[in-house]
Amino acid sequence: MINQQMRRLILLPLLWLLSMPALAGESPMEVVRTTSEEVFNELRGNEELSREQINRLIESVILPRVDFEAFSRLTLARHWRQASDEQRQAFTREFRELLIRTYATSLAEYSGEKIEYLKERMEEDDRALVNTRIVRPDGPAIPVDYRLRLNDDKWQVYDIVIDGVSLIINYRSSFQQTIRQQGLDALIRQLSERRA
Repeated sequence: MINQQMRRLILLPLLWLLSMPALAGESPMEVVRTTSEEVFNELRGNEELSREQINRLIESVILPRVDFEAFSRLTLARHWRQASDEQRQAFTREFRELLIRTYATSLAEYSGEKIEYLKERMEEDDRALVNTRIVRPDGPAIPVDYRLRLNDDKWQVYDIVIDGVSLIINYRSSFQQTIRQQGLDALIRQLSERRA
C-alpha cells in the first residue's frame, strides 16, 4: 500500500504542522513555522514516547487539524459521489483510523529530522499551498508540500505532497483495485478488519 519510508516522510511533517490551531489572520506559513517549532521541542524532550503518550498527542494535536472528510472525498473521487451517506461515514471513519495508526508509527520513528520553510502560495477558494523541505540527518532533503483549506477560520490539511507524490493520489490508486473488483463495502470491511 505505502512503504515505510514514504509513510514516515509523509506523516512526520504533518505532525509538526498540526500542533496548534490557526489564529485569526495568521498565514498558513506562520502556522507551519510556529507549530513545527513547538512540536520539535516536545519531540526532542521526549525521544521515547509511550504508546499512550503518542495516542494522546494524536487525539489532542493532530485530529483537529486534519479535514478527514475532504481527505476521504478526494481519495475516493468519483466513488464518493456514488456512495450512500452510510458508506461515506463508514469510509471516513475507517480511513481516519488508518491515518491515525500511520501517524502513531511515524511519531515512534522520529529521529532528528528538521524542517525548512520555503514559500507559501494562496490559492482561490480559501486554499493555500505551503512548501517546505525535510532535512534528514542520514540522507538528502525531501520536498514536502502541504495543501490546506480554511474551515471556520482555521487552516486544515487536506493533502500532503512528498517529493512530488500526493498522499491522496497514493491512497486512491491503492484503493481503486479493491473498489473496482469488490466494491466500496469490501474496501471498508478490509480497513475495519485491518484496524481490528
